[in-house]
Amino acid sequence: MMKINSKKHATQKKRSFFSFGCFGRSSTLLSVAAFFSILLFSMFAAANQKTLYLYHDADWSNYIEASESIWRGVNVALQEVDYSVQGYRIEVVKKNHSGNVLRSLDNAKTFLEDKDALAVISGMHSQPLIKNREFINKNKVLTLVPWAAGGPVTRYPSLENWVFRLSVDDTKAGEILVDYALDQKGCQSPHMLLADNPWGDSNLYSMGKALTSRGKDATAVTRFNWNLKRYSATSKASDIIASGADCVLLVANVIEGIEIVKAFASLEPSERPSIISHWGITGGDFHHQVSAQERKAVDLTFIQTCFSFMNLPLSAMGQEVLNKAMAQFPDIRSPSDIVSPVGFIHGYDITRLLLAALSNISLSGNAAMHRDELRIALENINVPVEGLVKTYNKPYGQYSAAQVDAHEALSSPDYCMASYDASGDIVLER
Repeated sequence: MMKINSKKHATQKKRSFFSFGCFGRSSTLLSVAAFFSILLFSMFAAANQKTLYLYHDADWSNYIEASESIWRGVNVALQEVDYSVQGYRIEVVKKNHSGNVLRSLDNAKTFLEDKDALAVISGMHSQPLIKNREFINKNKVLTLVPWAAGGPVTRYPSLENWVFRLSVDDTKAGEILVDYALDQKGCQSPHMLLADNPWGDSNLYSMGKALTSRGKDATAVTRFNWNLKRYSATSKASDIIASGADCVLLVANVIEGIEIVKAFASLEPSERPSIISHWGITGGDFHHQVSAQERKAVDLTFIQTCFSFMNLPLSAMGQEVLNKAMAQFPDIRSPSDIVSPVGFIHGYDITRLLLAALSNISLSGNAAMHRDELRIALENINVPVEGLVKTYNKPYGQYSAAQVDAHEALSSPDYCMASYDASGDIVLER
């Protein structure tokens, strides 16, 4: 659309409207006709723009905060390119698996039937990705992982691997948590308290290995099921303290984490252990349900990646992304309003990697035909891509038995420990 800025043009326009000569009226009518022609053409083009889809397969029933955080990070990154790549509109479609492996499998099957779907972006749960790993890889479901940390997720034993992660990796996180407990918290008798699912299994292996390497008992472990109730959590807490444990290595999501932390905080001060946790507890309203006093009672700390909107001063990019988030989502008025922040941060960064890979293939309209090209392009990003956590230099490569971290964009130096402050905001330890 033509810009009208000059006083000269304003004067000319005034003359057209107020002169009665035939030439003035004709020019005005032609200008109006041209304007509406351009407007109608633009509207027609937008309505007929081909749309390609990203499926966001996450738990939109039980962990809305984590799912929403990922979704927002993805959308802020897409907004930077006006939701458009090579003339194609990119949209994110919410798919709810409710933490259920079979529902996630159904969503993957729906994805495969959709010729306009480019990739799946997963949520916070590792279990659907681990249980469905064979189906995902055998059926070529291109999957981007901005949260789920289970070790096996990205390690399907094939050169053609379809899962790419930008998140914490439990094969590294276990050692980080163990070393922190022993070296920073002075823990002498750690006890693992783990969810009884594939994510817990992944951490049992990595933490157990780390404990053994440090000469600690790797058999001191208690498991619990999802939807753990208070009485059961209290019973397990009492048993763990009776065993002589002075710290707990916790792998839990929000629902169970609330009950567990409250159970330990209710013990006598002399009995309370330090709790060093995985980040599953940050995926919802934990900080609202567990008071600052209760968190302090057990000296609660947990793992994150090394970027936070709360740790000032922000980098220029960090401030720019925060400004964009506040503009795009009116309920975000400050960094504190970004709930479950790792979801946003990793969702943003992994989408920037996706866009970098997309720039290296030529889209023709059938997304299904491009999935393998996109997988290969992700393995061959050869230009630096600036993100929030870091600048990514060749973040992925071809997976092999000799390169088991090939589909991991982050590594141990990108992990930090953190805690909630009195207001419930997550603050990194430096």
